Amino acid sequence: MSRVAGVILGAITVLLVAAVLTVELAMVVPAVRAGGPPGAVAPEERNAISVTGEGRVYADPDMAQIVIGVESRAPTAREAASKNSGDMSEVMAVLKEMGIAEEDIQTVDYSIRAEMYYPEGEEPRVIGYVVTNAVQVKARDLGLVGDLLDKVTEAGANNIYGITFTVEDPRPFQEQAREMAVTDARKKAQQLAELADIRLGDLLSINEYIMGGPVYVERAAPMEGIGGGGAPPISPGQMEIVVQVGMSYEIVQ
Repeated sequence: MSRVAGVILGAITVLLVAAVLTVELAMVVPAVRAGGPPGAVAPEERNAISVTGEGRVYADPDMAQIVIGVESRAPTAREAASKNSGDMSEVMAVLKEMGIAEEDIQTVDYSIRAEMYYPEGEEPRVIGYVVTNAVQVKARDLGLVGDLLDKVTEAGANNIYGITFTVEDPRPFQEQAREMAVTDARKKAQQLAELADIRLGDLLSINEYIMGGPVYVERAAPMEGIGGGGAPPISPGQMEIVVQVGMSYEIVQ
């Protein structure tokens, strides 16, 4: 064999070895990226079936949250604040007479602002002051809500910002709805597997979504001059608590 032929044969041998190594490396790298041996499939690449289950529970509210406000106007800030303080004291006295505990009364707003007048062609000027004081009240006896609204407006409250009916502890209802949602999702997954002629494997993931909330009853504001008109009819209705779960199962071939 000539020297030139030997060099050519050696070069061809090196190229063949390099090609084999490249093929072997291409087989190994995907397995390493997948986190397992050659041929392993990453969890996110598994064939899976995903379903959504829902549980729906209705609960009778056991508490009402009401925001009660007193708005006062006067030529000076001091007069407006003094008038507001007197009226709010009357409202607070009524709340205590109605059996509302101190810890269930919380101030949520107190403000003083100037009331401006803007005459055409003239400089704006202050014509008075407005003081607003509002408290959030938790009424745990729903049968007294209508009477409470009537009495606080008679005492001086002229703003009712809304009534929210809710349950103090929603967890038992959420647990019941959650159990219903998981059962619903399992049944759906099993039915789909039977229809598709496949078998379900491991549960790969589960997620929860809770919906539903307080029942809100809007009231007109301000409410000047309605005190003493009789207790307004109030209906708490029912709360709807909905839990949804998303579940994914591995498909076993």
